[in-house]
Amino acid sequence: MNRRLPVALAALGLAQVLCVQSAAPAAAAAPSRFESSIWVPFWLPGAVHEVRANAGVFRTASLFWYETASCSSIRREPGAGSRRDVRALRAKGLHVLATVVGSGLPPRAAIRCFSNPATRRAHVHRLVRLAVDGHYDGIDIDYETLAHTKSSTRALQVRHAFDRFVTDLCPALRAHGKQCAVTVMPRVDDSTRVVLGKVIPGVYDYAAIAAAADRMRVMAYDEHSGRFGPGPVAGFPWVRRVIAYTASKTPLSKVELGIPLYGRDFSRHDSVAVSSSEAMTLARQHRVRPHFDTAQREETFRYRSHGVRHTVWFSSPRAVAARTRLAVSDGMGGAAYWAATLDLPGTWKAVRRAAR
Repeated sequence: MNRRLPVALAALGLAQVLCVQSAAPAAAAAPSRFESSIWVPFWLPGAVHEVRANAGVFRTASLFWYETASCSSIRREPGAGSRRDVRALRAKGLHVLATVVGSGLPPRAAIRCFSNPATRRAHVHRLVRLAVDGHYDGIDIDYETLAHTKSSTRALQVRHAFDRFVTDLCPALRAHGKQCAVTVMPRVDDSTRVVLGKVIPGVYDYAAIAAAADRMRVMAYDEHSGRFGPGPVAGFPWVRRVIAYTASKTPLSKVELGIPLYGRDFSRHDSVAVSSSEAMTLARQHRVRPHFDTAQREETFRYRSHGVRHTVWFSSPRAVAARTRLAVSDGMGGAAYWAATLDLPGTWKAVRRAAR
């Protein structure tokens, strides 16, 4: 579930401060109204501008700017960390979170880091300092490498260790007036089965994470990926299953539904992530017309290139709006969109109508 798009999008020790910035304080209880967020990746040109131009759609911008090099090190991605961007987004009334991905914490490293009270405490301290020194309104934890195992035994060890970490982190952030969001892979049951041939989403304990965090964001996408396709990125029946499972573990008012703005081009043995505009470009190049699958509520088309058959599934404004309406009607706290600039024109107008 690596979310860096490899197509024409380009490749997917902080100073001590004397006082805490007076950003909007986070509350432990979930807000009562529908409030959405959007991820802003560092490698997508124009992402900050798009969010500013459509600021009325979102409550929070999550800057996809940081990664763990290890338990003891958090590093900034190239070009990330702009104070000017943070100020510009906040000037539009947005809360600004720093998203930290867990690249340096695969399962074994995560177990060592989070099971030891001293190293866990030190990791929590680094994240709190990042929020304070970077003048962010909070932290969004997106540790997807935790799930990169095929061992159910190890997955359970990761789950217990990560629960301890989140339970320590979120109160520590709130003590500094900062918000705590945790992003998790989609689950549809209590099993620790392997999904897409490489990950076990069961490492995420929805009940414990949602109880600790201000918001839990469930990435309800990549239903089909890699060689496990072709199929919709986020088929509507499957998204409903993800929501139903989530509702069995926590009040949905604390949860944001992750909604994709991208697509996948499936060929014989693999798939390539594409932005929705790139999907439309492919359709025009091969003189085919996408059609909206009414069961999956996603756009799809087929084409041939150099004798190879391709199937493309992708998000359109209609698809994004359908998932937003579902989140609203099911009483979820909001939606979380992946990611700025991957959408088609008209998407945010459709989302505004759907969220009313």
